[in-house]
Amino acid sequence: MRTRQHASPLDRLLVGLCASAVCFLLCAAAFAENADSDGKAGAGDTRTRLVVKATTDIAEATELVAEFMKLNPEVRVQYSKISSTELYDEIAKPFGQAAAVDVAWSSAMDLQIKLANDGYASEYRSTELEGIPDWARWKDRAYGITAEPVVIVFNKRLLRGSLVPKDRAELLRVLTNHPAVFHGKIATYDPELSGTGLLFLSQDVRVTADTWKLVAAMGQSGVKLYTSSAAMIDRVSTGDLVLAYNVLGSYALERAKHEPDLGVIFPGDYTLLLSRIALIPRSAEQPELARRFVDFLLSRTGQTLLARHSLGSVRDDMKPAIPGFVGAEKALRPIALSIDLLTYLDQAKRRRFLRDWKDALREH
Repeated sequence: MRTRQHASPLDRLLVGLCASAVCFLLCAAAFAENADSDGKAGAGDTRTRLVVKATTDIAEATELVAEFMKLNPEVRVQYSKISSTELYDEIAKPFGQAAAVDVAWSSAMDLQIKLANDGYASEYRSTELEGIPDWARWKDRAYGITAEPVVIVFNKRLLRGSLVPKDRAELLRVLTNHPAVFHGKIATYDPELSGTGLLFLSQDVRVTADTWKLVAAMGQSGVKLYTSSAAMIDRVSTGDLVLAYNVLGSYALERAKHEPDLGVIFPGDYTLLLSRIALIPRSAEQPELARRFVDFLLSRTGQTLLARHSLGSVRDDMKPAIPGFVGAEKALRPIALSIDLLTYLDQAKRRRFLRDWKDALREH
C-alpha cells in the first residue's frame, strides 16, 4: 500500500513567501547595480540583455551569473526560474511566436532532447568540447551541464549499522527482513505525477529487471510517493521517514552540509547521474551571447562554480565533485543524452510502463 504526499495550502503559502523573499535578495546581489530583481534594466543601462530561463534555483545560479557578467560587463543577464513544462511550451511554438529565450537550461532531459530533435534548438559546436564526454552532448544542439548523482537518503538517528543499505540488493533485504522498521517510513518519487520520478524509474528498469522486485518490496512497506526531492529530504530530516529512494543528490548533499542527521548513500551497484541540459533556441534574439554563455557553463570556471552547490562537474578533465563518494568512477552511470529519452513521451508506452509499476506495487 502506498500513499501520495501533498503539501498543505499553508505550507505552500509559507514556502512561496520565503522563496520569493530569498530570490529577491539573491537576484539583487547577483544581477548588478543597474538591474532590478526581475532582470529589467535600470535607467541609463545600455548593456545587451541575455535571457536565460532555467529550472535551476536562483540560489544555485547566482555566483555563476555574477561571474559571467563580470567577465562580460557589456551583458546584462535576465535569469529566471521556470518549470520544465512551461519552458518547453514557451519554446515549442511556431516560428515568430516563441518567447524571447536565449538559453534554455532544464533538468527535464526528455523535454530538452525533444526540443532539439524537433528542430527548436540551434546547432552550435562548443569551444569546450575537448573536456566534455560524448554522453553529455547531442548532435551539437544540446549539452549536459551538470553530473548529479541519484541517491538514497536516510535518517542517521533512526537507521544504523546493518539497517543502512549500501546498494539496491541490501535495500531489498532490509525492507523484506525488517518490516516493522520501514513500514510507512519510506518514500520515493511518484512517476505518474513527476517527470523526474518517471525518468529515474525507467532508467533503473533499463539497468536491471530486478527493479520490479524492489518496487514490490516498497509497495509492501507502505511506500509514500512524492513529487519532489526537497519534500522527501524534509521528511527524512525530521524523522517522519527513515529513508527515501532515488533522491536528487545535489539537493541532498547541500542539505547534509548543515544537517548532521541526514545521511546520503551512493548505491554501490550503480549510481545514476542526471544532467541539466542547456540548449540555444532557434528563436534566440542573442545567439552569439547565448553561445558564449553555454561555453561558460561548460568551462572549468563555470563547472567549479556549479560544483560548489553539489551539482557535480560534467567534464572529463575535472574530478567528480561529489563529496563523500569513494570510487565514484566505478559506480557512476550517466543518463546519456540520446533519443532513448523520448521513449515515455509516447503516451501508449508511458501508460504500459506505469501499469507495470502499479502492478508491482500491489504485489504481495
